[in-house]
Amino acid sequence: MLPLALFFTAILIAYDALTAAIAKVVGISYDSFLVLAWVLFFFMGVLAGRKFGWSGLFAVIIAAALEATLGWYIAAAIGPGYVPGWTMPMLAMLALERALVSSAIATAGVFIGRRSSPPSTRGPGRAATNPYV
Repeated sequence: MLPLALFFTAILIAYDALTAAIAKVVGISYDSFLVLAWVLFFFMGVLAGRKFGWSGLFAVIIAAALEATLGWYIAAAIGPGYVPGWTMPMLAMLALERALVSSAIATAGVFIGRRSSPPSTRGPGRAATNPYV
């Protein structure tokens, strides 16, 4: 599960860097990319739910925590993610809030992913029958 968490983290940090660069070049708010980040978290939850079930949520929570800290640091280093006057307690509270909201969205994705899992191929099971033949 750790490789999946690192894969998700790499995607999210690359997303943060790309959106920070776009926001700086175009001159729009960095926060305008937030909804797409939450869509990414939802689909990461679906993928983790299909692959690992509820325990896959831990991979997304790890990615959310790293994105809310390291990803924001990279965005601030690029430029548009930095807001002058914010203190460390404010940043810590915002990172915690962002990680919790992202994890909640990923939880909905895991729920959907578990409900849409492909049929198991582990056991022989019952053969599929067509009642119309």
